[in-house]
Amino acid sequence: MSQTFFPLDSIVYDIQPATKDAWTDVDVSAYIPSGATGVILRYINGTATASKALGLRKNGSTDNRYQNASPDVYGWVAIGVDENRIFEAYVGTNIKLYLIGYTMSGVTFLTNGVYKALGNSAWADIDCSAEAPNAIGLIFELKAATSLGAVGLRKNGSSDNRTNQSQLHNCFGAIIGCDSSQICEGYTYYLLSAVYLLGYVTDGAVFNTNAPDISVGTAPSWVDLTALPANSVMGFIEVVDTDQTSQWNFGLRKNGSTEDLAYIPLYRSWGIVACDDNYIIEGHVSNLCIDFFQTGYATKPAVAVELGAFYQQLSPLGFNVYRAGQVRGG
Repeated sequence: MSQTFFPLDSIVYDIQPATKDAWTDVDVSAYIPSGATGVILRYINGTATASKALGLRKNGSTDNRYQNASPDVYGWVAIGVDENRIFEAYVGTNIKLYLIGYTMSGVTFLTNGVYKALGNSAWADIDCSAEAPNAIGLIFELKAATSLGAVGLRKNGSSDNRTNQSQLHNCFGAIIGCDSSQICEGYTYYLLSAVYLLGYVTDGAVFNTNAPDISVGTAPSWVDLTALPANSVMGFIEVVDTDQTSQWNFGLRKNGSTEDLAYIPLYRSWGIVACDDNYIIEGHVSNLCIDFFQTGYATKPAVAVELGAFYQQLSPLGFNVYRAGQVRGG
C-alpha cells in the first residue's frame, strides 16, 4: 500500500484569496510537491454574527456551487488541483482557509463534481463505478438545499444510521468508504440536501464498514482519542451533534499541537486530521452531545527492518554479511 495522503508538518495559515465573493485562483505550488493531485484544507467562518459564502473547486472546473457557511463554523475538505497546483476558491469576508496537507497519485479528483441522488428519507445506494474505477473510498461535497437538511453517508453494507441535520455548506467535505463495486449509501430527509462526487481514493487508506465510536468522555478539554491503527498518518472522523436544538463547539487536532480551535459543527462535519507518531488525534467538545466516529484512516507503508537488526537476525543462522546490504550463505 502506497502513501497517498500527506499532512504538512507546518500548517499554512490563511491562504484565502484577497478577492472576495468571486471565483479566484489559489496557487499552492510553494507548499506542495509537483505531482500532487489535491489539497486538504480546513475552513473557518471567523465571524460570530453572519453567514459567509464558501465554494471550492478544481482549477478549470465550471462548477458554480457556493453557499453560506454559518457563523463560527469550521470543517475540512479535500479538493483537486491542476498540474500547476492551483485550485479555485469563492469566499466571503472572514472566511479563512488553511492548507493542512495534500494528496498524491492514488487520490484522483474530478474536474467537475458529479451530482449523486440520495435516498428520500431512506438509505439508498449511490453507484460511483462509472466515475471512480477501482475506488475504495469516495470524496463528496455536501450541500443543503435549505437551511436545514438531514443527511447521511455510509459504506455499502454498513449498519450505521447517522442522519443528523446538515446546514448549508457547513458540512462541506466527506470521505466515506465504498464496496468493491464502488457503491456507498446515502440518505436525506425529503431531498433537502445534495451530494456531489468530487474524487475518489484507490490506495493509501482504509475505510471501516461500521465506524467505531471514538467520542470523548470529558468536556470541555482536549482529550486523546482512541489511537488509529499502526502506520496511520491521518484519520477521517465524522462529527455528529446529537443535540439538534443548541450549538456546541468541537475541535480536532494532531496530538501535541498547541492549536486551540474549537468551533461549531452545526450539526455535522467530517474531519481529515493528522495524527502523531503514536497515531493519536486529540478531540475537544464543549458538550458530550457531540460524538466522533472513525470512518477510516490514511496510511503510510510499514517501516522496513533496519539493516543492523536484519543482520543480527541472520547471524545466528550462519549467514555472513558483506558489501553492506547483501547477504550470502555461510
